[in-house]
Amino acid sequence: MLKHSACLALATACLLAADDLPRVDLHAHIHGESAHDKSMTPAEATAVSRKLGVRLGILGEGGCGGDIRDDRTLAAFLDSLAGHPVWRGLQVYGFEWQRCLSKASLDRLDYIAADALIFPQPDGKNVWLWLPGVEFPDPQDFMNRYVEHNLRVISQQIQIWANPTYLPDGLQSRYDALWTEARMDQLIGAAVKNGVAIEINAHFQIPSAAFIKRAQAAGAKFSFGSNRHVDGIGEIDFCLRRARECGLTAKDIYVPARSLDK
Repeated sequence: MLKHSACLALATACLLAADDLPRVDLHAHIHGESAHDKSMTPAEATAVSRKLGVRLGILGEGGCGGDIRDDRTLAAFLDSLAGHPVWRGLQVYGFEWQRCLSKASLDRLDYIAADALIFPQPDGKNVWLWLPGVEFPDPQDFMNRYVEHNLRVISQQIQIWANPTYLPDGLQSRYDALWTEARMDQLIGAAVKNGVAIEINAHFQIPSAAFIKRAQAAGAKFSFGSNRHVDGIGEIDFCLRRARECGLTAKDIYVPARSLDK
């Protein structure tokens, strides 16, 4: 009979080879969305990973504010994951995070992700695009500004562009019309140029197949993300279906360099 470590290594090899697509979820949160929501421990997350046969990247959140806001809070997050077979990621907000987190601390991470869902308005206020009821009376003006905002996000020193092509509730029915080929190509070109992987997001079920096929043709890399807090982490069936639909293979998918089997 194989020893436990050998069994785990064999299972890992199988899950990474299945369907020629790596079974990884790099957008998993083990804390609740609010202070009142339940959280899970790294050990509990590891148990979910083994049950589903999906390797996890645990994302902390912050930058200059939030749970992670300086080297001390980032170190605490990293230390909490020590000894667990998970990747350590950080979802950053805003554009000042490199001033609040030292390079030495950031280098301890396996990857950094960012999205464009905190959207600046001309009056200096921010709109949280994922909240219900968010509307923009001039969709074309919104899209022009949104593309520019996404370009700025992608230009950062990050590895994953999370929640790509997300639209607020009031515009989702117009997704195909608003995401024109010209707009798609601007962001795809920036992702390829900057070496940023485009997330296939199971929660919001984005980007569209048309976007992914266009990005693949341009040489883009992709990542898989459940974008879940506690419940639903590791559930990447949508990501795998969308990837197969678009003809992606393992070489198209970003996986952090650090081995989890050592």
